[in-house]
Amino acid sequence: MTAPVIRGVNHIGITVPDIEAAKAFLVEAFGGQVIYQSFGPQDPPRQGPEFERAVGAFPGTVVRAQAMVKIGTGADIELFEMHGPQQAEPVRASDFGITHFALYTDDIEASVERFEKAGGTPFTAPRAIPYATEKGAGNRVCYGRMPWGTTMEFITTPDRMAYHDQTDLRRWQDED
Repeated sequence: MTAPVIRGVNHIGITVPDIEAAKAFLVEAFGGQVIYQSFGPQDPPRQGPEFERAVGAFPGTVVRAQAMVKIGTGADIELFEMHGPQQAEPVRASDFGITHFALYTDDIEASVERFEKAGGTPFTAPRAIPYATEKGAGNRVCYGRMPWGTTMEFITTPDRMAYHDQTDLRRWQDED
């Protein structure tokens, strides 16, 4: 059987406590553009057993708004304002599941500065990538937390990486 063609990651979903604040942060911190808002506070919320089953939400969850935000040329960010019982804190790097997303930048220092001014919290200053497969003189990384707790990463890899010697496959920003 032939595998279906997968083109790439389409979007990343993030649940936030306040969709208006989250949209404003993504615009201010990353130059994001709101593509559309599927529904908002003026519309009936999404809730109930059928919704919970369809998306795997905890019983009693209510979705008050949903929006799609474009950031650069990568996957879009889909925001959900959800409220419900037993809502957990955002995951940490040591938790199971998706722990962060990364944004590629040509100027990591300026990107981290803009992120911080918008209300984000960098964990460290931009630093050299520690993995031998990705090392290069200018290859750097910086993780941080968004105002609602989601962890994200800035990465820049302008210099050749060692993994190029191990495979002909390339990450999207490395394609010739």
